[in-house]
Amino acid sequence: MKTIFSFLLMLAMFCSLSAQKSVGLKYNLELNKTYKAKQTSIQDTKQTVQGNEQSVQATNTMVMSLKPLKIENNDMIAEVRFDTIITKTSMPQMEINSSRKGDLNSSDPGKMLECILNRLSNSTFLVKMTNAGKVTGIMNIDQVSSSILQGLDSLQGQMATFVKSRAEMMVGEKAIKTMIETFTAYMPDKEVKVGDKWDSNLNISSGGMDMTMNTSYKLNNLSNNKAEISGDVVIDSSNSGPIEMNGAQIIPDIRGIGKTQITIDTKTGWIVKGSSKQQLKGEMSVSAQGTSMQIPIEINSDGEIIAL
Repeated sequence: MKTIFSFLLMLAMFCSLSAQKSVGLKYNLELNKTYKAKQTSIQDTKQTVQGNEQSVQATNTMVMSLKPLKIENNDMIAEVRFDTIITKTSMPQMEINSSRKGDLNSSDPGKMLECILNRLSNSTFLVKMTNAGKVTGIMNIDQVSSSILQGLDSLQGQMATFVKSRAEMMVGEKAIKTMIETFTAYMPDKEVKVGDKWDSNLNISSGGMDMTMNTSYKLNNLSNNKAEISGDVVIDSSNSGPIEMNGAQIIPDIRGIGKTQITIDTKTGWIVKGSSKQQLKGEMSVSAQGTSMQIPIEINSDGEIIAL
């Protein structure tokens, strides 16, 4: 009886100590070493235009590499590259792959955008980040964006105007910041133990649309230098004014929720793997040539990320 009691007491003490185990979740990457991760997502969009329902599926693949150069006042200066960017859409049926050079002088908008993505994938961004993975500045954004967009101003015609507006959205500072933070911005930059929660608030930009993403994270488990984290996500449109596209003004009113699961390496802070699900609903107010309409929209997406 005494032996059983002693065993239970030791077990209780062990469980208590395990529950109090904590870790500092922040970036501690090795300088001049390149870290890579691959992100894939499938996005299904349904919208109703003048009573007609339209459905589009987009599959996106992106590989990002990050090489820390130095630590400065607890901030990290790093080189960031988007080695691979592939987008496939069901309507119109199109695949844009950054590994192909494309052709800026083509009459095919896909080949024109492919040229922009190829230039983007061959560019290096000099980025300043916090230890929590948030981007505080892109030090060479003007030079890189100018190089990527070179030659667009000389193109004429409606298609050139469309491609130029899309390209400017893709390589703007807000869009590049969003692309980086989807790989990096999830840590509290402090000591936490199993069961602790923290919030991450991000301003994201995609396709010219600005959104706010508020995530409540929770540390679920620590084991073998791995931290398992879950998150509840709330997404809402930002009040940043209308989007200008092809002569039309678009005001989004969209909000949604999501779930995410992340595993990170506690020694470096670099992601090991992750998954996410999101559902957004709302409407787009579109005004063009003196007319206006409301377009109901629903977006469902599933995403995965894995270290390479």
